[in-house]
Amino acid sequence: MQDSHHQIVLLIKRYVLAFFALFSAFSTAIADGVAEAGLPILNIITVNAEEPTCDYVFAPEGAFGISITNQNTVAASATLTNNGKTIYDSGPYSAKNSGLTIKIRGNTSTYYSSKKPYKIKLETKGDMLGRSEDKLADKNWILIDSGGDDLNTMIGLKMNEIMGLGGWTPAYMFVNLFMNGDYRGVYMLLESIRRNPDCRLNVDKRTGYIIECDAYWWNEDKYFATDSDRKYTFKYPDEEDVTNQQIDYIRQTMNTVEQTIADGTYPDYIDVNSFAAWLLAHDILGTYDSGGANIYLTKFDNTNTSKITLSTLWDLGSIMKSEDCWARIHTDSFFYFDQLIHNSNNTFISTYLELWNKKSNQLFDKMIQFLNDFSVSSTAMALAKSRPYDAQRWGYEASTVEENIQQALAWFTYRKQWMNQHIETNNIINYQLSVTASLKTYNLKGQIVNNANNTGIYIQNGKKFIQRLR
Repeated sequence: MQDSHHQIVLLIKRYVLAFFALFSAFSTAIADGVAEAGLPILNIITVNAEEPTCDYVFAPEGAFGISITNQNTVAASATLTNNGKTIYDSGPYSAKNSGLTIKIRGNTSTYYSSKKPYKIKLETKGDMLGRSEDKLADKNWILIDSGGDDLNTMIGLKMNEIMGLGGWTPAYMFVNLFMNGDYRGVYMLLESIRRNPDCRLNVDKRTGYIIECDAYWWNEDKYFATDSDRKYTFKYPDEEDVTNQQIDYIRQTMNTVEQTIADGTYPDYIDVNSFAAWLLAHDILGTYDSGGANIYLTKFDNTNTSKITLSTLWDLGSIMKSEDCWARIHTDSFFYFDQLIHNSNNTFISTYLELWNKKSNQLFDKMIQFLNDFSVSSTAMALAKSRPYDAQRWGYEASTVEENIQQALAWFTYRKQWMNQHIETNNIINYQLSVTASLKTYNLKGQIVNNANNTGIYIQNGKKFIQRLR
């Protein structure tokens, strides 16, 4: 009996050892293939191999979405290399001296995705993208999923650059991410929306603000509501640093903005050019989301000459989805565009049309040239080689990079015609005549789905909805 038991134990051990040997060989093959693909490799090693984790919290009645809570902040080190050359090395973790911390970020899409986005905070300022200028150093960096079947964030950031929004466009790099030796897929490593007078948003350190019209206000400790019950959260000052006096000031400022939009005196209080450029950018991009579109506003200081300015485009996952209609935010009451379009003061409409007439030909030419140049770049080739490994890691069937580029080229070619037609017929104002939004249903990767019978989050007619098992 004992011999039989001993034989069973030995057999189990052999199977376990064989499994780990097979797994190790598989992991080595993945690592070798990823290394040969040619994208920079970001290798993050956490202290004691601790994993970033979080819990989830659901919106209260009357609010939207799912957000995250109880994120553990994990100490780590990171190296970024390309073809054997070191681009960035954080050094080992030492509080306030070297290394970094990493935690999960995001909201509803994070809940439904196994592949998590991350927020990185360096212990000392550095430029993770390895550029040569000291002014580009910062503590705060973002890792977002970019291994699916789109290049939306890259395209949206190029639009931001062409439109000159925020005076700054986040720099980025496509990377293959490993964490504690485990391949995590293709990500974008990019600058975050932060105050940084040298290289990001140059708001005054003592009296400036960066706020967000935020659908997820309910998961923040500090926020404020205007008289119209729009909710805003803080990007600067940091939530833990903002005072009640500062909250009162910026709340009153935004209430004044609302009042002046109502009475037509808004050009004295908002930077109309930035508002018009922001909407025009999303109309050209055909952004399908609205409430989760990360609407960032800045007030550079607390003087009367500092106007509320719409800032850098962000959250670009749903671009090129509003077919044959304006971007959803064009018509949605979530923000102020509907009121500005139909205002007794036509300064906003005039500015929008002036920007279109001034920029449209050059803008589309630049975007198409950018996509054509990207298609033959070493980055596109490395992405094409990396994407199958990402798909294998996360269990999906990926389209090709070339397919994505061709889809984008087709979008901008047709979109120019559509925009010209509807601007000429004045449907920017009377948009109810032209809004024929398709009731196609998309998943969070922007893929059209035949139905939404599976549990998950979907987008239809510009709105996210959650499908649960019945």
